[in-house]
Amino acid sequence: MSIVDQLHDQTLKMAAEIAANPQSDTLVEDFDAFLIERDELMRDIRHELTDQEKEKIREIIQTDQQMAKQLTVIQNGIKTDIQAIQRKKTKQLNYQNPYQPMTSDGVYYDKRK
Repeated sequence: MSIVDQLHDQTLKMAAEIAANPQSDTLVEDFDAFLIERDELMRDIRHELTDQEKEKIREIIQTDQQMAKQLTVIQNGIKTDIQAIQRKKTKQLNYQNPYQPMTSDGVYYDKRK
C-alpha cells in the first residue's frame, strides 16, 4: 500500500469518526493523533505522483474541507455551551450575593481638584 493510499484511508476513517461521534469526549485527542500521523505520512511523499494518486489527493482535500466545516460547527457549539455556563455562573453568584456587583450607574466623577 502506497503512502498516498494510507493517507487516503486515514482521512476517510477520521471523517467517518467525526460524522459518527461529533459529541465524543475523545474527538480532540483522536483528531490530534490523526494530524500527527498525517503529517508524518505527508513528509514521506517524495516521488512523482501518478494520475490515480493525484485523484486521491484531490479527494483527500475535499474530505479535509468537509471535516473543517464539521469541526467549525462543533467548535461553535462548544463556544455557546461555555458562554451559557458562564452566564449561569454569573447569575448564580448574583443570586447568592445581590449586593456584591456594584455598578457605576448614578455615580458622579468630579474632574476638578
